[in-house]
Amino acid sequence: MLLFDILQYGLLFWFAYWFIISLFGFGKARKLRNKLPEKKFVILIPAHNEEAVIGDLVANLNQMEYPKELYDVCVIADNSNDRTAEICRALGAIVLEHTSLPGEEKGKPYAIKYALEQLDMEQYDAVVVFDADNLVSLNYLQLMNNHLCAGEKLIQCYLDSKNPNDNAISLGYATSYYFMNRSWQLAKYRLGLGNAVGGTGFCVERGLLGRVGWTARSLTEDLEFTMQCLLIGERATWCHHARVYDEKPTGFKASCIQRLRWARGHWDVFFKYSLALLKRSVLRGDIRAFDGFLYLLNPGKIVIGTAASITFYIAYFTDASFVRPVLPLWVWLIFVSFNLIYIATTLRDSAQKINAVKAFISVFFVNYTYVPLFVWSLFTSGKRVWVRTEHTKSATLESMTQKVGA
Repeated sequence: MLLFDILQYGLLFWFAYWFIISLFGFGKARKLRNKLPEKKFVILIPAHNEEAVIGDLVANLNQMEYPKELYDVCVIADNSNDRTAEICRALGAIVLEHTSLPGEEKGKPYAIKYALEQLDMEQYDAVVVFDADNLVSLNYLQLMNNHLCAGEKLIQCYLDSKNPNDNAISLGYATSYYFMNRSWQLAKYRLGLGNAVGGTGFCVERGLLGRVGWTARSLTEDLEFTMQCLLIGERATWCHHARVYDEKPTGFKASCIQRLRWARGHWDVFFKYSLALLKRSVLRGDIRAFDGFLYLLNPGKIVIGTAASITFYIAYFTDASFVRPVLPLWVWLIFVSFNLIYIATTLRDSAQKINAVKAFISVFFVNYTYVPLFVWSLFTSGKRVWVRTEHTKSATLESMTQKVGA
């Protein structure tokens, strides 16, 4: 079938593109030269009823290895009716209490917009965003200072997990992040391509924020902001040595709700920005815009790739004549084997000890259960309902940085 052959060649191109990029993710990540602290930061933390975890983060941020006069911690108590605001004020944070008007849309993008309107932004050089359930490595602000001094304007830090070993769901999440941190984020940074902002742990220079504006309103405002920056020629960059730890879902239903929101947001951003990125890549020869376009195609690639894989196995083991694989099975098996080797390599980056066999099983389960969510989200991408993910895991940074059993 000609159509199936075309799809296979398309998948082969995408896999080859990813494979070549991922090779640059191996090895030790270098650090930028240390600069004297000079940039002043405002740290924004949107928080809706987060009394169980918000105190851990604010206390953590109060201990940063950076001059206290060069950063402010600002918590946006967003439509909260618990002790979130009280806890944060007691810990010395600036607290903005935001109550949405009747009929007004709710969610993280609107809380950030409110804070940017309320604060005197002229006194800051950069804005940092964390989620309420996070913990942050104490070197974060110093390393962001280094990147800003080097001329970078939008920086994403390493995304780690507070609870990778809770169960198969949280381990699958965490493993996929360890994998992407190297095979996609670090590799792209080394190649000079654009990175992806991950929703938390990112830093944006105030000048760039002023040029782009905070107009991202999709369910994945981080991805939307990344693409808005690419469209004006500014890429996101990567800091491998500063870390943010967040709480991964442990319930399958909760994980599906969260991932469905991400998938809907991804499709929404695809429909808004993919053609503009492709146009820029053609007219200006902008490889970073083309790379961003390919990234937005990822949900479609996953769905088609899964369908193609099932078809391959049917064809090989039943001698079906309705499909003709353009490459022998062993080539596709090499791709799978390479993934396993890469995952095993990236697990060593984790701050906690991870069982490799459990990680393999968990990440494949989480990834393959993503497929029907991507399909369903395509037909419901216009549904923009923000469903809060419950956060309950109180922890300290010290507990994150000690490998269990190491």
